[in-house]
Amino acid sequence: MGRTKTTYSLVLLLILSSCGHISDRRVREGPRAKAETRPVPGEADEVGFWNHPTNPQNSVIIGNDKSESGALYVYDLNGEIIDRSSHINRPTGVSVRYNIRLISGTFDVVGCAVRSTNEIKIFAIDPETRKLTDITSPEGIPTGFEKDTYGFCLYKRIKDGQLFAFVTRKETDNIHQILLSDDGTGKIKGTLLRKFGKYEMRSFVEGMVADDEYGYLYCSDERYALLKFYADPNVKKGPFIQAFGVRDGIQGDREGLALYKKPHGKGYIIVSSQGDSTFKIYQREGINKFVKSAGLRGVRRTDGIATTSEKIPPMYPSGVFAAHNDTENNYLLFDWYEFSRL
Repeated sequence: MGRTKTTYSLVLLLILSSCGHISDRRVREGPRAKAETRPVPGEADEVGFWNHPTNPQNSVIIGNDKSESGALYVYDLNGEIIDRSSHINRPTGVSVRYNIRLISGTFDVVGCAVRSTNEIKIFAIDPETRKLTDITSPEGIPTGFEKDTYGFCLYKRIKDGQLFAFVTRKETDNIHQILLSDDGTGKIKGTLLRKFGKYEMRSFVEGMVADDEYGYLYCSDERYALLKFYADPNVKKGPFIQAFGVRDGIQGDREGLALYKKPHGKGYIIVSSQGDSTFKIYQREGINKFVKSAGLRGVRRTDGIATTSEKIPPMYPSGVFAAHNDTENNYLLFDWYEFSRL
């Protein structure tokens, strides 16, 4: 009788395990891409999204090549290359903000960090040509780290339009917040404002995204959790809010983070679960409750992700979700609804 029960239990376990693998495979498969870019020459990694101000179909994604011969690449929504920045030795992170006022004009900007030199680069994107122009001050923008600058994102404070950057290094260390401002010539300089977050980390942070409307910064502590902080340095309380995304089926590293905005403060925070090539979706509002897992056909070991809720018919009626694909060393674009079913 004991042997029969043992045999039955083993058979049941095998059946359940098999079903689990089928379910995981279906999640990983997901919808097909609407478009994809060619492989970058070096190593694809992070990606950002820029919404065109008047014609959504002229919106673009900006991906990086994080190698020593790297650069930022601008692609249209068909995955065709529009522009390549000047050479950047090991760029990391891609982040976009809109309507940044300088004495030389008002610009939409794209930023990245540079791991080789531990500095920040800021580019203006021309809405007509969709090409990048370096508007970094000649004096440079140091990250405040001596080595291994790693994560990067921009934050625009709603109440006054002030622009900031957050940077990390590949170590259990503080996040640095940099004030970005006009250097008096229409270029952007940086000033280190504060350091925080080291004691909330257990590994290190690369993926980051700021929610400007709520004033929050989200960080992927790769081996532990998603960390949530107050982004405004003037908030009169400790910067740390909460850790979440500790389990939720996440495997391997927590990598890229993206924000899908909906009206009335609703929307979703998405993180790349690199170990099983899936994406975990959380509510934007409240305590960031876990919603579901999602997968994409043909996408493996994703680092950077980006999204927009801008409706761009006919291919992207619910917005775009863009993801790095390690297998082909490139970036793929998906319809948001087909990806999330939300």
